[in-house]
Amino acid sequence: MTDIVFSFDTEDIVNIDGFDGILRTAQILKKHNIRGSFQVVGRLAQQLERYGRTDIIEELKHHEIGIHSLGHSIHPTINECTDIEDYNAAHSILSARENECVSILKRVFGVDSFNSACPPGNSVSYVAHYLYNEMGVPVYCGDLIASGSFPCPVYFCNMLCTNYDICLEAFLVVKDDNMWPLYPRSEDEIRKTIDWAAENKDLLVCYHHPSMSMYAEWWDGVNYNGENTPEDEWRTSKRVPDEAIEWYYDRFDRFVSLIKADPRFSIKTYGELAAKYSSAPRTISIKDIPCIRSALEEKFHPVTAPHSYCISDIFHACGALLRGEAEYQCRRVKGFLATPYAIERDVTVTRDEMVASAKAMQAEEWLPTEIRVGESILGPADWLRVALAVLCGEDRVTLSPGPWQIDLDQFAVLRDLDLKQKWIDTKDLMDNFLSHRSRLQSWTLRLPEGKPRVIA
Repeated sequence: MTDIVFSFDTEDIVNIDGFDGILRTAQILKKHNIRGSFQVVGRLAQQLERYGRTDIIEELKHHEIGIHSLGHSIHPTINECTDIEDYNAAHSILSARENECVSILKRVFGVDSFNSACPPGNSVSYVAHYLYNEMGVPVYCGDLIASGSFPCPVYFCNMLCTNYDICLEAFLVVKDDNMWPLYPRSEDEIRKTIDWAAENKDLLVCYHHPSMSMYAEWWDGVNYNGENTPEDEWRTSKRVPDEAIEWYYDRFDRFVSLIKADPRFSIKTYGELAAKYSSAPRTISIKDIPCIRSALEEKFHPVTAPHSYCISDIFHACGALLRGEAEYQCRRVKGFLATPYAIERDVTVTRDEMVASAKAMQAEEWLPTEIRVGESILGPADWLRVALAVLCGEDRVTLSPGPWQIDLDQFAVLRDLDLKQKWIDTKDLMDNFLSHRSRLQSWTLRLPEGKPRVIA
């Protein structure tokens, strides 16, 4: 069965008439007894209050509320304020902003916690991943990092990350840049896509920007493309004809009806999805090491048996077991802040030297970029391979050079990530740290338990 989430980026603070799109979307879902997940911008929630839209606020209380950042495209964006070398400073800046957003959403909608956060405008900062996880948010939705060949969610920076699969405002009616829409999508075309999803996806996320059922231009593209337009100078977006709006909602209603009646789909909120993918505490003991070692020798990639482990989990577990602990219970992990070292020639170390290095290792979340073992310096991947050999009973290990990075071919968006001047960011965003450091967090990538490690 394919899980399906209806997710809505609720963000347009400029086009006041576009608020009605939120209301219509929420009411159609409620009519079908479905809870959608509305990712709401903090400043939009304030706008709903400002304009007295208690009807929308009350309607959204029937649905799941997620975090779509404090200001979305208002500069500095999340990417702009976190593309700095000092992680703690970036974390502090973003934390102040997003905690303000959380306070607004809690007050306006009367919620106590949040099951999802969504990166605004492709602002996929690794700092945000870690921050939202620390805030207790389990799911990062619409995350570019999750794009790729895997049909299921993946874990990254401790969050369950989902891709956005079908953009409803572009799927249910046919658009182009000059004329919106050309015509409503036929029911036969819609059914073909539904059949494809049922056959190929463990999870399907259908997303929509409620105001884009009513406008042909993005609110932030018009007002925040590289700079902030003052509120008293805001320009409204080009509106589409009334019949086009009705075409969209007719197709949306029908699409929801088809999904609801299809036994191949299970409609979920992000909270329900997080509960499904949560597992009992993941532990690693000596008896698990041979299986893990064999998997990593086959492919330096996240491990899915005997449980689901990222490379950082295994690294920390090896340190704990070498220090004499009976088992290691997996917890929050982090990757690197700088490119790690890797040996370039064969190195031989002993069991005693590895035990000593494990005892000397600092218990920090960030992974070390190099580790002293006896008279040698090893990179973290080198150290991990030797640790696995020692824990399998070898007293003296001669190690040859090997890869430090996991195979990112199946995470192509992360492999090729280049966040410089994405969408509405300013020309001042140089991406000096964001894309590179996101790849340095690849040791936190984890696949759901029991899933194939490699998808053909």
